[in-house]
Amino acid sequence: MRRTLAPLLVLALLVVGTAACGGDGSDDAKASTTTAAQTTTSAADTDTSTTAAGGHDHGGGIETEGTKVLQYWVRGDKLAVGANGVDAGTTAIGTGALERLLEGPARADALSGMTTLIPEGTELLGLDISDGTATVDLSSTFVSGGGSMSMTLRVAQVVFTITQFPTVDRVVFHIDGAEPEGLGGEGLPTSYDGRSGFDDVTPAIVIESPTPYQNVSSPLTISGMANTFEAVVNWSVSSTEGSLLKEGTTTATAGSGTWGTFEVETELPAYQGNVVVTVWEQSGETGSDRTNVYEVLVNLT
Repeated sequence: MRRTLAPLLVLALLVVGTAACGGDGSDDAKASTTTAAQTTTSAADTDTSTTAAGGHDHGGGIETEGTKVLQYWVRGDKLAVGANGVDAGTTAIGTGALERLLEGPARADALSGMTTLIPEGTELLGLDISDGTATVDLSSTFVSGGGSMSMTLRVAQVVFTITQFPTVDRVVFHIDGAEPEGLGGEGLPTSYDGRSGFDDVTPAIVIESPTPYQNVSSPLTISGMANTFEAVVNWSVSSTEGSLLKEGTTTATAGSGTWGTFEVETELPAYQGNVVVTVWEQSGETGSDRTNVYEVLVNLT
């Protein structure tokens, strides 16, 4: 089985090949949305190592220094997941995650086509986490410019980034030290109970681990969140040339209108180089069509 790599990932490979570095940050910051789910693997979970040409080095991985935290960016009109490093010895992990978010996408995430709708120059004036509520105080630049979609996405970026931590289940926005009546000219709510209310800007399946250009090894763990029919999530790992290394099916903790989490661990055949981790949902009368496709390019060592 061979698949054509998405044009965006092909372009990213051409760019990263000019100046790449190795290594992988530790994953000490555990996201609340990537807890282990009950996993089932179908008979399609078949080793196809005979199709792997092996050793196609397109520049390797991109190092994340410090404690790894997730950031939620924008790709197209949906959220996408990237990562950066925080010096947990000098910065509180939640503060560091938001500060990295305000700085814009890291190189690996930018190469993967991710951007931000948070206006440049937005400052984090304060972060207080108490009794499960994170109060995020941002400068007024945050609510400047853009329309309703732009404002919704930038708010979602902040909410998803801070709720990766299990100590946060509610987010309240302050602007310049006070809670406004609404956010921006659109008057978006200033408080959010977790990640609910953002279905329009959230892909039906999201990979939260691994993250773009992360160095990975076998066995590989793929985890994230999904809202699919009967909670079914299909996955595969392929070379960048389209040769299938492994594929299977797993079940999220919830689905069919309710968000759940998924996690699958799989042994991969011997291979070194960039590979594409893909998740998708089957559709159509025969179940042969792929929808809600989400891809992450990583470096298999």
